[in-house]
Amino acid sequence: MIILDVDPGIDDSLAIVLALKSKLDVIALTVSSGNIEVNQGSINAIKACEMAKKDIPVYKGATKPLFKEYVDSQDTHGSDGLSGMYYKVKKEAMDGAIDFILETIKANPYQVTIVAMGPLTNVALAIQKDLETMKQLKELVIMGGAAKIHGNCSPVAEYNFWVDPDAAKQVFEANLPNVTVAGLDVTYDILFSPNMREMVRQFGGELAEYVHNITQFYVDFHWAQERTLGCIINDPLLVAYMIDRSVLEAFDCHIDVETSGICIGESVVAFDIPEAYLPLYPYNAKMCMKVDKTKFFDIFFETIFPEHIEDYRLMKKRGYIL
Repeated sequence: MIILDVDPGIDDSLAIVLALKSKLDVIALTVSSGNIEVNQGSINAIKACEMAKKDIPVYKGATKPLFKEYVDSQDTHGSDGLSGMYYKVKKEAMDGAIDFILETIKANPYQVTIVAMGPLTNVALAIQKDLETMKQLKELVIMGGAAKIHGNCSPVAEYNFWVDPDAAKQVFEANLPNVTVAGLDVTYDILFSPNMREMVRQFGGELAEYVHNITQFYVDFHWAQERTLGCIINDPLLVAYMIDRSVLEAFDCHIDVETSGICIGESVVAFDIPEAYLPLYPYNAKMCMKVDKTKFFDIFFETIFPEHIEDYRLMKKRGYIL
């Protein structure tokens, strides 16, 4: 049983579509303010469900970070979080994300996995409300942070941790079971290239048009900021990992998060901790440091566009992609 905790967002939306078109048992989406504020994010989440042709419950959660002033990423994702498309949807999200998370775990102890692809505000609020229930999670998989490379919204911080560093810190201090983190060390390898995007456009159809359209602002941002052709799609990597664990390789570590000062939002990650220091810095997570990007894109394209598997494989064989 999987709950996707999201802040859609372009890459979150792609991740939702990938998850819902796979065989994963996704039971609900919970939304917090992050890339875009929670109300618009909930609309975007519902739209992704519609594009995957799945009717999945969507619950609104945190409207702002725990303490830090909220800063969205409209500069990266567009004024609505989806390249300014402002899609209309057929239903409304429900309130009560935090209660839904806790009630679901209580009813299904050690069977629920949360895949957290936005700020960790919802997870932190659930921990504050009922830590013992949250310790009955089966697994928590997080997109966030960076261990050995620069950040994407400051020299040291990745956006999800930077936008609510206090929530991230509380999550790691809670010592929940089976926490796995995939940060920029691996997601930076997941480049949705111009050739891939053109291939999707050539596929045709409603879903292909959606994927092509919502990535336009992201592509323009990456060119303007980094002179990168294409765009990094972080969040679908976590879903691919849930589908096939061999996509990522993770290592035991201790993670803490800076909550103030020039390094706010930085994930401080320690591997191979000497035994003498373990009482102070116990292993509290696994950090993904190796990625099989070819396997990721096989999963991504063949799951989202199963009717075009042969087209994808032909483009791959000819060297147009990957």
